[in-house]
Formats: sequence, C-alpha cells, structure tokens
Amino acid sequence: MSKKWINEEALEVLVHYYYPKAKWLQLNCNWGKLDYLGPEADKEVNDPLMQYIDIYDCFTRDAAGFSNVLQDLKYRSDTPKRHHQIKNQSLGQPHLDLVDNYITDRWDLKTWLFVYLCHRATGSGASFTRDHGYRNNAVTHWGVMESMDEMMDDLKRRKQKGISTFTSIGNQPPSPRKGVSVIDYLTNELPSLLDRLIDWLHSGQKKTHKQVVDYLNEYNVKEGHKRFNFVYAAFSYDLGDYHKDLVDDMSHGYFGNNAVRCMKLLSKGYDTDSFMDLLCERMGGAPRDNEDVMCDFVRFGQNYVPRSDDTFDHVPSTLSNNSGWVSGWEQRQGKPTKNSVQLEDFML
Repeated sequence: MSKKWINEEALEVLVHYYYPKAKWLQLNCNWGKLDYLGPEADKEVNDPLMQYIDIYDCFTRDAAGFSNVLQDLKYRSDTPKRHHQIKNQSLGQPHLDLVDNYITDRWDLKTWLFVYLCHRATGSGASFTRDHGYRNNAVTHWGVMESMDEMMDDLKRRKQKGISTFTSIGNQPPSPRKGVSVIDYLTNELPSLLDRLIDWLHSGQKKTHKQVVDYLNEYNVKEGHKRFNFVYAAFSYDLGDYHKDLVDDMSHGYFGNNAVRCMKLLSKGYDTDSFMDLLCERMGGAPRDNEDVMCDFVRFGQNYVPRSDDTFDHVPSTLSNNSGWVSGWEQRQGKPTKNSVQLEDFML
C-alpha cells in the first residue's frame, strides 16, 4: 500500500482561496444580482480570472452552466439565473417566453428521469461561452411538452433533418454499440430501462450515486454498449440534486477525468472515496458538488479562458488568477482574435 501524501499548498488554495470565492460569486453574482466586476466583488473576491470568466462561480453543481436547462425546467420563471437570461442577447426574449410557458409541473418521475439522461447524453448544452448550457440543446424546448412521446419524436425529427443536438466541449459523448446512435438508444431503449430503474430505486434502501451508475452500466454491458460512465455519473448527481428521496445525496460518486487530475495533483496514495472524505472534512460541501468544484479548480490552475468564439476576446492572454499559486499544469489562457477590443482598452 503506497504511503499517503497531501499537497498542502495546493489544497490550501482550493479550500481557503478558490472555494470561498467561488461560493461568494455563486450566491451574490451567479444567483444574486451583484456585478462580477462591482466594488463588492472586488473587495470579497479580488481575482481577475474568477471575476472576468464566469465559469469559476459555483460551489454547487446545480449552479453550473451545464445545469442551466434543468434549473429552467425545475423552477421555470423563478429559475435563479433569470436576471442573467434577461440580459443575455444569445437567448433573448424568445427564451424567456418559452420558459414562462413551461408545463413541467405536470411531468411524472419517468419523464423527469428521461429528460435528465437526454440532457446529459447530448452534452448538457456545454460551450463555456455566451451560450453555455444551451448550445445545440433540444431539452430546453421540451418544457412545453406533456409527454415523452413528444420528446422522442423531437429527437427523431432533429436527427432526420440534421439539426445539431450534441455538444462535446467538457463532456464525454456516450458510445452505444456499432449501428446504434445515441438518439436510437434514447428513443428505443431508454424508456423501458427507466421502468426497471424506477422499480429498483423504490426497492429497499436509498441507492448511492455509484450504485445508480453501476446499475445502468450493467444494462450497457449486457446490450453490447460501452459504459456511459460520464453520462451516468452526471445523471446520478442530478438525482442527488432533485430527488433526494430516491438516492443518498451525500454518498460518494464517480470522478470525471478533471476531478481525477485534481486529486492526483493534490494527493498520493488516496482512492477517490478517501480523498473526497478528506476534502469534505476540510472544505465542507457534498461529494457530488465537490467533484464539480475539483473539475473547475483544474481550469482555475490552468488559468483557462474559453476561446472557441469571441465571447472573451476582450480578455488578454495574460489574464491569471490572483492566488500566487503555480499549479504546474499547462496554461490555457489562449489568445483573442485579431482586432478585438482588449481588457486594457476598457481600463484606460
């Protein structure tokens, strides 16, 4: 058994620098109405990377951009980010009108589980730019539908017409067996699988996040699909967010690649469960939320600035966090497009 070791310097930055600042930003700017660049944020956060790039503003996963659609479906006109959606020109009034007309209060459990899995299997709308959480997303349009049949028809229609339905930025797309597309799986196999899953969830004690993933992957192996580890893990955490009556929301879960990368920098000799126990003891929070915090902390250590479009072109390639910590990870600020307005110009 290898000797356990903790990178106390890096853990100190995560627990006492990054996490409290991300928490403040979530409560006051992400879900609150204070300006990320306002005097309050300057005083409490004082970190250029975290204030200019709005992906470092979460301490719970339901506040992250990849959960925007699910939050809209759950809370409709009262979604916590409503004030941001009003200002977001990439969404506009049509999105607000759509959400105002959602009838998701009529959905049954099976419909909700179908929606969660479809959202995760198609990439959660991730882009990390101005349309983050909504990129190529079909599920955002399903809130006005009453039945799974309508949703499955919409997926088939999008496939037939060649309408983009997937994103792979920050996600690992699922891989069904040869000859079966993801939409085939979602429309032909998932409904009956959910019937069995619901029966299983209601039997015996509350299930853990890992048990949910293992149960679903057992089906995949039997049917010849590859394991959908990333998708099923996210789905299991959605159950922890929204269906605490079905799962143990404080149970351990599986780590994504970035969370594993984070753990390997912060420690040696720990498995994921024992490291998460240590992290929860020092930092607080729930394992499912802290797994997402760990993923963002890797990007923070890389000084990551999304550059897939011009959303952050005003941000220079020299932007960095203010922690003073050198992570050793490859730096990923990227470069703005030519002739873009730079941050320095705004500061003149």
